[in-house]
Amino acid sequence: MGNAKNLKTPQSRPHTNPQTSKFKHNKAAGSNKSSGQKPSFKRPPHAHGKRAFVKSKEDLKKERALKFQQRQEARAQKQKELEEERAKAKQEKEEKVRQYKKKRLERTKALSKRTQRGQPLMKDRMQLLLKQIQEMKRNG
Repeated sequence: MGNAKNLKTPQSRPHTNPQTSKFKHNKAAGSNKSSGQKPSFKRPPHAHGKRAFVKSKEDLKKERALKFQQRQEARAQKQKELEEERAKAKQEKEEKVRQYKKKRLERTKALSKRTQRGQPLMKDRMQLLLKQIQEMKRNG
């Protein structure tokens, strides 16, 4: 019977919860102050491959340089497009001015024609009026 005292039965063992016995910081907040231990909230530096997501300074510099170069190329392309548009608009404007000058020259020639005695030629003036009426009819 002496051996029976040494054997521990499941009823005589003190109850231990495996979850609470492993971690001391799982106790209530009030008990931490009395024990003098604070729970550790810091993660290990290389836990679960977290280090793989952090980029090195060289990678960041390369990425920034690449983004800067892309922005510069985009700006240059946009500037080139603007210059092309301006050149096209300028060319159209010059063409309109040339046509207007040509039309004005014809008009002034027709209006400046005179007879030998200095009277204006009505034939050319009538032709101008006819052209104006025809243009108004087309546009209107």
